[in-house]
Amino acid sequence: MNRLPFILLFALLLSIPAPAFASMQDESIYDLYVDRYFNQTSNNDVDVNTQDPQAFAGGDFLGIRDRLSHIQDMGFTYISVGPIFETDKYDGSAIVAYSSIEPRFGTEQEFVDLVEELHAKDLKVMIDLPVNDATPQQFEEMQAFVEQYAIDGVKLTGLPETATQELSAFVEAINTDQRDVISLQETDLQLDATFSNSTVEAFQQAFKTVDQPMDVLTTLTEKDVLALDTLATERFTHFSTMENMFPPTRIKVALGALLTLPGVPVMTYGTEIAMNGDSSETSHQIMNFRVDEDIMLFAEDLQTVRNQSEALQTGDFELLQNEDGYLVFKRSTENESFIVVINNSSETKTFTASEEIVGVDKELRGLFGRDVVRQNDNGMYNMTIDRELVELYHVKENAGLNTAYIVAMLIAYALFLGFIYLVWRKGKQKKKALAE
Repeated sequence: MNRLPFILLFALLLSIPAPAFASMQDESIYDLYVDRYFNQTSNNDVDVNTQDPQAFAGGDFLGIRDRLSHIQDMGFTYISVGPIFETDKYDGSAIVAYSSIEPRFGTEQEFVDLVEELHAKDLKVMIDLPVNDATPQQFEEMQAFVEQYAIDGVKLTGLPETATQELSAFVEAINTDQRDVISLQETDLQLDATFSNSTVEAFQQAFKTVDQPMDVLTTLTEKDVLALDTLATERFTHFSTMENMFPPTRIKVALGALLTLPGVPVMTYGTEIAMNGDSSETSHQIMNFRVDEDIMLFAEDLQTVRNQSEALQTGDFELLQNEDGYLVFKRSTENESFIVVINNSSETKTFTASEEIVGVDKELRGLFGRDVVRQNDNGMYNMTIDRELVELYHVKENAGLNTAYIVAMLIAYALFLGFIYLVWRKGKQKKKALAE
């Protein structure tokens, strides 16, 4: 893939005004387990058995720091590291003490160093708080923990069906202007982002194969958590393979929607390598970094745009077309507009937009296909997208023909012809001299 257009686009978008307010809508979350990410040192490997899916695998804080660029390059702004309290199980489902860090993950200083490095790189850190059956003392220990280590966000797990008064008071205490609180479980608690199983199921059903309805996805709001799967569900790849579809293509189209629709996108570690699994034993695999980078590069390119775009983060949403896998919508603010085309159908599609949608005498710059669409004689804009592809059209003023570029090309062509003529003439003179 030619990355130059995205480098130029990145520079262009730096001039776009920043959002007027901060919110979770500005964020994108990469969700992982410390133990399953990367084992950088064996010094803390206690009872590690990489052949047993239920045992510790050796991942640690140093491993996250070692492979931090993998996450950062994909443009995520939040890293959710799972529960890191002292535990008898790798996934934190058997907490021993809420006041101490699991030694298999590293030392207290190593965690402090990780948080400081993340903050130095303008990344935020989120940890899981397993609140099931927590006592008043444990709530106090959890609150002290997140305050001590300058945690930016928490993800609540083990939530009861109905929140107790004690739990509600705890959430209110930790949910400050400086700290985000979410859950990837349905709850009646008022959190910074709202999770629904139906939203995850809607993404899975819409993108596991082609030509599927996407009605639920057109009703999302800025506070909705968007996810293809979670650490507690089957992997998205599982559903696409059940349909005999090619997972990388399915994931890229799904990510196109995940990162452009209103909401807070959350991606489970391993999605970028099409990790498969239908249970904790199979879906919580050790991260493999030696795989094809196609999905990662797509996510990087898409988030290069999203992270600099107020329209794609907090802009208005206008549905333009929704028909069996073909979704077209507009994200816009007063300063910028994008037309997003998600062709998850089995055939090439063309969307025709009027000047009421786009504006008069504009040009639409495709960010992936690099095509430029201008208003035709009928005043319409025609955007044609091949099957199983996503395209973002940036609405710009019509620049017309690039005169400087054309002149430069003509000069280069003239110089080339001149060079050819000189070579020919010199050869002819040499041939004549030899003949004499």
